[in-house]
Order: sequence, then C-alpha cells, then structure tokens
Amino acid sequence: MKHFFNQKLRRRIKRTLKCSAIIIVLMTIVWNILLALFPFPTQKLDRWQSSPAVFDCKGRPLLSIISPDQQWRRSVGLDEMSDWLIKATLAVEDGRFYDHGGIDPLSIMRAVKQNITCFRTISGASTLDMQICRMMEDRPRTYTSKLIEAFYAIRLNDIKSKDDILALYLNNAPYGGNYRGVEMASLVYFDKHARDLSLGEAALIAGLPQSPSRLQPDKNLPAALKRQKTVLQCMLDKQMITAKQMAQAREGIIVKSERLNTMKAFHAGWMALNRQARGGKTTIDLDIQNEMETLAAENLTRLPPGTEQAVVIIDIENSSIVALAGSGDPSDPVDGQVNGALARRSPGSALKPFIYAAAFEAGRLNRHTMVHDIPIQRGGWNPANFNRTFTGKTTVENALVRSLNVPAILVAEGIGLSRCCRMIQQAGIHLPPDAIKKGGLALAVGGIEVSLLELTNAYATLGRQGIRSNVRLYTSEPVKTISAIQPDVCAVINDILSSHNRSLYGTTDSPDSIPWFMYKTGTSSGRRDAWAVGHNGKYAIGIWVGQFRGTGRYEYVGIQAAVPLLTAIFTRTSIRNDHSPPAPPKLIVRNPLPAPKEVAANLKIITPSNGDIFYTINGIAMVNIKANTESHLTWFLNGKVIDTNNKVDAHIKANLTPGIYDLKCIDQKATNASIQFTVRSSRSPISASAKITPTSKVISQR
Repeated sequence: MKHFFNQKLRRRIKRTLKCSAIIIVLMTIVWNILLALFPFPTQKLDRWQSSPAVFDCKGRPLLSIISPDQQWRRSVGLDEMSDWLIKATLAVEDGRFYDHGGIDPLSIMRAVKQNITCFRTISGASTLDMQICRMMEDRPRTYTSKLIEAFYAIRLNDIKSKDDILALYLNNAPYGGNYRGVEMASLVYFDKHARDLSLGEAALIAGLPQSPSRLQPDKNLPAALKRQKTVLQCMLDKQMITAKQMAQAREGIIVKSERLNTMKAFHAGWMALNRQARGGKTTIDLDIQNEMETLAAENLTRLPPGTEQAVVIIDIENSSIVALAGSGDPSDPVDGQVNGALARRSPGSALKPFIYAAAFEAGRLNRHTMVHDIPIQRGGWNPANFNRTFTGKTTVENALVRSLNVPAILVAEGIGLSRCCRMIQQAGIHLPPDAIKKGGLALAVGGIEVSLLELTNAYATLGRQGIRSNVRLYTSEPVKTISAIQPDVCAVINDILSSHNRSLYGTTDSPDSIPWFMYKTGTSSGRRDAWAVGHNGKYAIGIWVGQFRGTGRYEYVGIQAAVPLLTAIFTRTSIRNDHSPPAPPKLIVRNPLPAPKEVAANLKIITPSNGDIFYTINGIAMVNIKANTESHLTWFLNGKVIDTNNKVDAHIKANLTPGIYDLKCIDQKATNASIQFTVRSSRSPISASAKITPTSKVISQR
C-alpha cells in the first residue's frame, strides 16, 4: 500500500512538473510574441524635448521658449538635483524603486487589500516605471491601462538603468500647469535650480505629481502644503529624516511663481538659439552685460529720439562674446527686433587701420612716412576730408589719428586694392567676392558694408598680436586660430591709436589718468552711421549708433556719438586695463610708395623761382636748388646733369659764376619742370649772395 501511494505521488509530481514546464514554455512563447508584437516605443521617450533655453557663462538663464509640445521642460541629470528631492520623490511615490523590475508585487497586494477593504480605489500601486509608461501615451487610469503600463514598465527596465528611469521621471513628471520636470518647477516656484532646493521645498515639489492642477502651489498653496506634510511624513516613516528636520522643513516656504519668458541679453539669446536650436551655456557674462546695458542706456539719453545703438564686447583671449546689444530698446516691437550687431553698414573710416597695416606689412611705409593730403580726382569722384580742408604733406601717424581720407585712398591705390581686401578679410571681416568692383578706392573710407560683430572681431585680432580667431557664443565651441597680421604691425597700429597718445572726446582727463586702450572712429557718408571700435588687450569693443532706416543726423559722428560710450565701458573696473603695452618696434620701409600722380603732374622747382637774379660775392654765387617732391629726381643745368650723390629730395647748393642758367628736373615717370635764372657780378659791396627779381630788388639774403 505504501509503495502504491509513493508511485501515485511521484506520478502527480511528474504531471505537475510537466504542466509547470508547459506553462513556463507557453508563457515564454507568449512573452516573446508580445515582445515582437509590441516593442518598447523608445521614440516616444525621445519626443520629450527640453524647452530651448540659453544661459550665460555662469549658468544664469538668458532666454527660454516653450518646447514643441507646448510644455515648459528643462532636463537635468540626477547629479544636478537636490538629494532631498530624490529621497522625497522615492518616499512618496515608489519606496521600493531600486528593488523591483518595473512592477512591485508587494505594492500590488497592498493596493488590492486597501481597495477591497474600503470598497473604492485608494491606491493604484503604480511604480515610477509605470508612470513613465503612462506619460508616454497619457492613458486614462483603467485596469487595462495598468496592464499595458506594467508590460512596458518591465520592458523599460530591460533597456534603461534604474538611474536613467528615475531621471526620466523627474524630468518629465507634471508639476502644475504646463510645467514638466523638477528643474522647471524649481525655477518657476522658487526661482532656483533643482540642485539648490531645501528639504521643505523639495518635499513640496515631490508631492505635486499626485494631482498637479489641484496642488499647483502658486494657485493653491494650502493644498500644496498639506501634501508636503504627507511627503515629509513618508520620509520620516522611512527614517530618511528626523522629526526635528520635518518640523523645520515646514517653516518659511515662499512660492514666487517666476515668469519663464523673462529675457536677458535679448539679441544674444536669440543669436544663440539660431546658432543651436536646443540652446545651452553661452559665453555671455550677465555681469558685464548688465553694466554695458546701463551705460548704453545713458549714452542714448544724449542722442536724438529714435536713435538706435548696438554694442559688442569680445573677450580677446578666448574669442568669446561676453556682452551684446543689438538695439537701444529690445521691447520696441519694430526696431527692437533688429539685431544691429549683425546688420551690415558702411564703417566709414573704421577700416583705415587695416589699409595702413597692409602697407606696413608690404614695407611700403611706416608711421613716420610723409603722405599727401591734397585735392585729387578719381573717375569723377573728388574725395575730401570730414572738415572739407586739406593738410598737404603729413605723417602716416597723423593721417590715421586724424582719419584723413585722401592719404588712406592714395595708400590703398599705391599698394593695390587686392592687398587691402586680403588684409581686411584676414583680420576677420567677410567681404563679398566683388568687393573691389563694388567698393573701388572708396573701400578705404567705408565704401563696403560690414557688420559690427565682424569689425569688432577684426580689432580683437589686433589685440591678439595678429592672431585671428572665430567668434564664439557657446562655451562648447572650439577656438580656431590663424596668423593673420604681423605682430610688429599690430603693435605699431595699437600705439598710433592709443588712448595715451591722444585726447578723448567728452573728457578733460589727461591721457595718463585714463586706462589704456586703442580705438578708431568711423562716420559714414551722410552721417548715417557713427562707429567707435577698439581694444585694450583684454576686450575688444565695438559700438554703432544710427537709425536702422538709414536716416542721417548731424549728431551721428563717431567721435561724438560713440566714443563717449566706448570710453565709459573701457573705464569700468571689470573691463579696464591700466598697463600700456611696450613701445613698438620701428618698421623698415623697403619699397617706398611713389608720389601720387597729382604731385608728379605738378612737379615744380621751388627754388630758385623762374626769373630770379643772383649776385656774386668774390665772383661766385651760391644758389639753393629744390623741387616740391620727395621722389628721386635727375637735375640738369644748362643741359648737363648735376651730381646729387643719389640722394632723394636733394637740396643742392650750386656755386655758380655769372651767366644765364636753364635749370630742369625729371622724375622717374619722365615728368619734368624747368625754370631760368641769372647770375650777375656784384654791383656793390653785399655781405652775402642775394637773389632779386627782374626789377633788381633784393628779396632775401642767402
């Protein structure tokens, strides 16, 4: 009998094992079929995009816009969230989160018991994993939905780590209104990042997803605080906090409800979003930006109503934009939307430093070379200076500081426009392919349009001793550099335009009492655009003043409209540089520029004048011979060459006997000039040789 029962038991065990194996196999088959038929929709996780936002270099918000799904969402990592926030969320939503694989059997049994006992739904036993799956489809809370969510929750654990799943929940859970994620909730309700939340603030936010619309703290703070108490109690029950911490956490909760669409550095923010749609951390420094905006607003009060203004500040060392304003008032619904830092306008004289830099590099002149400021005509164009006068001969240094137009035009003509354009582009300014044809010689005085941003970066190149770099707006952008201008040339340009070598408009301070910086002004034709651009070795700053519609005003002159603001910014403690650079080297002139054709065409013998009469002393008259040019000349006296010892601009002293003399000179272009003078024997005792007019009147002693 015992043997019979043992056999019967063994048969039952075998049948049970077979049935169990069959069930397991069938379940495995069904599970694999379900996996094949219903793969996890990972693309639905990817559609939870953060609201595009840009921040300054210290992480402070500049600009945010709503995400494509019309939700405010800003994703951050778990390491950027307060530990209290993570603990509070797990305590109230899913205490066994790290111990289950997507569904929690213990929570399910507890929920079933509570619901049966109370004859209504008290608890749904949804894990964080299941809540994420519900958010993917936004399903109604039904038992069928629960089964689907449970299935996907298990699958979610197969493809994501627990930390990733927790981050997904905390970044996408609803926290009232259309605010998604703890970072956005923290910014909206407490004006701080999620990593900076206190225990009380974290507990309040952690409780909101249970009923986001009902518990939204800026609309129903008492309900939110009641829910906060529940969260804190859960944390106390799980020994995450002490009773004292719980009591302290409930005190001093202040909800601010910050506006999300507040914009700082308006034009810089939109520039950043246009460059990178998702946004990110920019190079803008709000401290410098705010200082600049204050000074810019003050400068506008000096200018006519309707004046617009754009400012760019570039950190020279890392080639980053630290401050930018595109207009005088970004809130203006019309002009405020225009970014004047990117608009292309005539730069006036602001390109002249690069014209002279090209000539310096070519060895055609240096700062002490004499250039001509005289009336000229080119193709029906008669360029003139701002004050409508001409200086005659002057040094390159004086011509650049005084922004004389004709010398710059003649230098550009002498070295060639191709070389000038190449230097301008090497410095960092984009020119159209037809720049030479479009601008011609007027390019030297603003005949080609440039943007303020590019022009400022070109001056930053001068500040880097000739190293050009790409302008960065995101901290993640790499720095790309190239050697563009010879360092010695930059040093000379910087010294010529130094604030310590010239007086500043609008200040009575001596050059030694102001910080060091170099700058150049520009005023376009018709006074439509006023510019001031420069650098101090640390920052390059560019300013444009005018009207976007191109209307000219008497006040729109670079030295008057833009330089005061430039000086004010360079004087700020955060910007200023009180250390002058070392004295620049002397540049060697290897191939001097020839005199302009106007000078050559008007070649004249200055001394002697035609018809002069000289008297001898002791049978010899000493005659000074000189022409009106520095070019190398060949001199002829009565048809014979005069030896000048190959000197340029030779001042010849000729000892001559009585007679009539024909004097002639010829330059390298075969232009010639000639006069006739007479040497006579002395009629009376005269202490020195003298020249007289044909009327025999003594003019001057020699």
